Amino acid sequence: MYYARVVIGVLFGILVFGLLDYTLPSKNTVRISNTYNRLTSIPPSATIFWAAESTGTVENTRGQRDVRFIDTVRPNGRVFVYRNEDTGWVWPPYFKYDSANLHAEATNLQSTSRDPIWVSITAYGWRMPWLSTYPNAISINTVAAPDVRPVNWPAMLVCIVLLAILGLVWRLLAQLSGRIGRGKA
Repeated sequence: MYYARVVIGVLFGILVFGLLDYTLPSKNTVRISNTYNRLTSIPPSATIFWAAESTGTVENTRGQRDVRFIDTVRPNGRVFVYRNEDTGWVWPPYFKYDSANLHAEATNLQSTSRDPIWVSITAYGWRMPWLSTYPNAISINTVAAPDVRPVNWPAMLVCIVLLAILGLVWRLLAQLSGRIGRGKA
């Protein structure tokens, strides 16, 4: 029974970590190389990673939707692509309704490798090429140099609060199991 509880605990921990990794914002320092709109077919296996239709994203009769994309280049030269969709009131709760403004801002900050403008893009989600998923950009801020790594305060605060709650639950369970073991339940 002990090993079953350990396996269930580890699987639960992996699930919670995956959920936090997907939903908490991340910040990446990049150079924007291109912005564009594209009619995109959302694979049925990946619909969970895209914005819900209730956010105003309209699909045509062939199941395609018009999605804004931001092409970037990281300081090490590797390319990375973000999508730019409104999130609305659905999960994760970013309440983003300014994708058009963010797209205009990203277009204005495009630069070349000869004269780079470095920005920090805050986004949530994963890039999985085999599922055609992209992280969703939330905000863009200029930074002074490619080696600048802005502190991700929102994600740190959420993790600290969750760790405090986990510590309290752990302590509560330890006290309860101690009382049960002594027969004082």
